[in-house]
Amino acid sequence: MNQAKQPHTHTAFWGFYGALLLSVGVWQVLYRQGIIILNINQWHAPWADFFFRYITHAGDGVFCVALAILVGFWSKRKGILLFAAYTVSGLVAQLLKNFAFPKEPRPVEYFAGMMQNIHTVAGVELSHWNSFPSGHTTSAFAVFGLLAFWSKSPWQQVGWLLVACVVGYSRMYLFQHFLIDVYAGSFLGICTAFGLYYFFNKGQRS
Repeated sequence: MNQAKQPHTHTAFWGFYGALLLSVGVWQVLYRQGIIILNINQWHAPWADFFFRYITHAGDGVFCVALAILVGFWSKRKGILLFAAYTVSGLVAQLLKNFAFPKEPRPVEYFAGMMQNIHTVAGVELSHWNSFPSGHTTSAFAVFGLLAFWSKSPWQQVGWLLVACVVGYSRMYLFQHFLIDVYAGSFLGICTAFGLYYFFNKGQRS
């Protein structure tokens, strides 16, 4: 007699992400965005400058499209869905940036009068406007969130989520975004990944 397949659950993923949303949400209620980003900016090191300068690209278009193509060699369907995750999440983020929240100042503009006291990473060009939400964070959570939904191992699910979190943190470390930008980006990205995963037959194998 064939045994029924065990359900593909995401308890670890939702538990970790839910705890993250709650704890970071409370932090934002207690402290202003300017205070939070200044506290983050105090913690820096040469190795972190190097690491975050490059890991942040895991949320940009070149990386996401390259990853979709690479995965597409293994599974055409999943490659297309990863590309869709990047495209949809990026489109939503850009619409919000340019139409719903135009000219929202980024940290470098907000702290324009005290940049001499701010740690910045050499070689990173700082943007001044269209801060909300973080596009890199939105794309990272959409793409790595989808990879997490496809993973059966709880450790893999949390691992992919942690990669997205590191990309989000890099946007604040590099003084490109406030926490609220990253927070909203993560939510938009996860909603995109969740919608694509469940709409397309719950990520069945190709």
